[in-house]
Amino acid sequence: MEALFARLERWLGPLLAALLAFITLGVFIQVVMRYLFAQSFLWGEELSLFAFIWCVYLGTAISSWRRTHFAFDLFSEVLSGRAAGVQRLVVDVCVLAVTLVMVVEGWKFSQLSLARMSPALGITLFVPTMAIPLSGALMLIVGLRDIARDLRSIWSGCTP
Repeated sequence: MEALFARLERWLGPLLAALLAFITLGVFIQVVMRYLFAQSFLWGEELSLFAFIWCVYLGTAISSWRRTHFAFDLFSEVLSGRAAGVQRLVVDVCVLAVTLVMVVEGWKFSQLSLARMSPALGITLFVPTMAIPLSGALMLIVGLRDIARDLRSIWSGCTP
């Protein structure tokens, strides 16, 4: 699984950078067109918004994998051994519960979006909303990995 996520991260990193560059360029062109030429193209704004949605959710999955996301470490400096493992397990189970909600409710939301079309691009809103359950599924896999690590830590009594 480590190799799978390493390959996925090598692929997603440049994709996120390209999406971020696209957002920046798209918004810049939109501002220049609006203020210098009194012209606007709505599809550019909408496309930038969709790219931003994908950046946020895929970036969340990557930060979950790297363990750079928000974490509860109130007792991490005080606890050690099995107690630290239990504390991490509680946090990781809470994160797993949230990712399950993301997957299930994100999928339902995406299904509802199938029939709705974006006004400017004319594509189904399924495209931007699929970022929610997809990133949730990636985070779910990471959460299961973290819980397995926590259980090994509790069993052995060692801090990983």
